[in-house]
Amino acid sequence: MMGKALVSGLLNVCAFAAVLGVSQPMAAAPDASETKQLSATLDGILESGVKDHVYPGAALIVGRPGQRLYEKAVGHLTYETTSPAVTLHTLWDLASVSKVAGTATAAMLAIEDGKLKVTAPVSSHIPGFGVNGKEKATVLNLMTHTSGLPPYVPAASAEKERRPEQTTSDALISYYASLKARSEPGTTITYSCLNMQTTARIVEQVMDKRLEDLLRARVWEPLGMKDSAYLLSQDQLKRTAPTLETKGKLLVGKVHDPLASYHQSTIHCPGNAGLFSSADDLARYCEMIANGGKSPDGKTILKPETVSLMTSVQTPADWKSARGLGWDVDRNLPWATPLNNSTDTLVVSHTGYTGTLIWVDKKTKTYFVYLTNRVFPDDASKKGPSIAKLRRAVAEAVLKAQPEYTQVFANQKP
Repeated sequence: MMGKALVSGLLNVCAFAAVLGVSQPMAAAPDASETKQLSATLDGILESGVKDHVYPGAALIVGRPGQRLYEKAVGHLTYETTSPAVTLHTLWDLASVSKVAGTATAAMLAIEDGKLKVTAPVSSHIPGFGVNGKEKATVLNLMTHTSGLPPYVPAASAEKERRPEQTTSDALISYYASLKARSEPGTTITYSCLNMQTTARIVEQVMDKRLEDLLRARVWEPLGMKDSAYLLSQDQLKRTAPTLETKGKLLVGKVHDPLASYHQSTIHCPGNAGLFSSADDLARYCEMIANGGKSPDGKTILKPETVSLMTSVQTPADWKSARGLGWDVDRNLPWATPLNNSTDTLVVSHTGYTGTLIWVDKKTKTYFVYLTNRVFPDDASKKGPSIAKLRRAVAEAVLKAQPEYTQVFANQKP
């Protein structure tokens, strides 16, 4: 029954495809005084993160289509003040933000091209997947984290089963296919890196391209995103924030996530993590999503109905959590306002373990990108405030600055 609800939500999406279309009137941007107050608030949040050692540095951009309301970089690449200062063009290990900005976006291109159907069984693309309770799992289940796959597995488990002729990436996909489902597909959300690694492999198969090559040709180059990559150039490495420091050696330009690291990005891209990008690049991406798939100069990167499908709730309405295709869908303060329960007033976002976040409010077409290396030098030794508090503060400040939500916050109980 739950599986039918998932498909029903998908099939009804065309009824509201115009939500993100260019025909929608542009929402009123905050006025000068509101923007000034927003800037002061965000300055304080960003700088407190450096002062309290939540992260060595950070970059934050807030905008609407055609307008950046705020952009600032603070701190340094490490806690040494002699290290390079962070800029809007510093590259960061995006961790799980890769699931949306990379994998899910590539999947939407495949769907738009007619090469992929979200209702297709995973087993029709991945040999051996349709066993151990996963027989009914679909691409939709993978992209909404309702496939029944476990959240994570040790890379060593796949390595133990790897055949001599297999690459590490092939070994992972084969291992996932053999696993027993933790729950019946379509009945519950279990956020899983395995889902998006499997999705990435399917997309690469149907499009006959590495994820990186597909995204560069269809998304990054048309949007002017020059600092997004799975495999970094020497110039990009020089501008990349380190993620860890072990025995005096910095981890720079190599993915932090263990499964993505084992998978590697040379033959296939991992899908759950592994993408590096800058605040400026991701602002261009989020602006495109907020603007219904169009670039600032009018290029169609994704059709409005494709963006609407991607960012709309694809899980049953009565579930506590909601998922789009790749995106997390937020309904309540401080991430979203109480208005955000209907299709045209959704906030979608995604975080990354390393300290990254992208966020888009569909009602006002406002977005923000907040990138840090909060795990540096070693997340196990962190004793300061959590980045979650700062993320919530940024989201609330951005929402409060939007004229459309003035009354909502005025009516909010203390």
